[in-house]
Amino acid sequence: MSTSFGLIGLGNVGHDLVTSARASGLQVHGHDIDADARARAREAGAVVHEDPRSLAAAVDVVVLSLPNADVVDAVLLGGGVLESMAGGSVCVDMSTNLPARTLALVELGRRRQVAMVDAPVSYGPEGLVSFVGGTEEDVRRVRTWLDAVTVRAFHMGPPGHGQYVKLVQNTLNGVFMGVIGEVLGFAEHAGVDLARLPEALSWTGARSGMLERVLPAMVERRYGTSGTMALHSKDMGYVLQTAAEIGARVPFTAALREVFEDVLAAGDRRWTQTALVEWYLSDGVAAQPTAEEGGR
Repeated sequence: MSTSFGLIGLGNVGHDLVTSARASGLQVHGHDIDADARARAREAGAVVHEDPRSLAAAVDVVVLSLPNADVVDAVLLGGGVLESMAGGSVCVDMSTNLPARTLALVELGRRRQVAMVDAPVSYGPEGLVSFVGGTEEDVRRVRTWLDAVTVRAFHMGPPGHGQYVKLVQNTLNGVFMGVIGEVLGFAEHAGVDLARLPEALSWTGARSGMLERVLPAMVERRYGTSGTMALHSKDMGYVLQTAAEIGARVPFTAALREVFEDVLAAGDRRWTQTALVEWYLSDGVAAQPTAEEGGR
């Protein structure tokens, strides 16, 4: 008998998961609070549920693709999804979550005989990549799903280790982007023609895939509207919180998080991370008080 999969969270990433799973011939159920997202999933071939609990009761594997740790808890616990899952089923959290919250969910799942696998995702040059935490047996049970929806799914260790590695990757990306914005601000203040930088630097030891992708976008002020800058700032907050819990030192992340938050407060939360350059090119942007805040 084939395994059935249910996906809660049908936004940008979730929709990609649905289309990839259906292209691989998997049976997919879906739920989202947004009616348009449900409609897109239905068009892609998913069996759409209006209630997440009915989805959880109908499938062998529940997959989460949600924006943050609070929403994951609200859906699994407050929304009754974990209670609706049958004993022996599996929950795969592909959201970026706090490792400590992930481990707490593992324990709650164990009490209900529901296995928990953390498998946060990231878009790389070849497509969607996942970092997986869980026991060998539990990861093997959901390998069909992971192989269908990602170009690579790396089993990084026991529960929580997928989330730890995702935070490592987000920290690296954030610091790389922050430094690229910083050198562009330096160059502009010095009067350098920024348009000449991408080709010149591509011939040096600084050449990298990140530099080749991000530098031109920052030079041309292409900020996009996917909202990934706000998500990235949230994830760097997770890094800071987790670092405090495990005793790690993350000074670069702490400094860059302030830049992210400053730009978001003064700009557009729909921007992508390339908008970081705004802070450096303008000698720093400062949040402007709202009408409500102005009198305080």
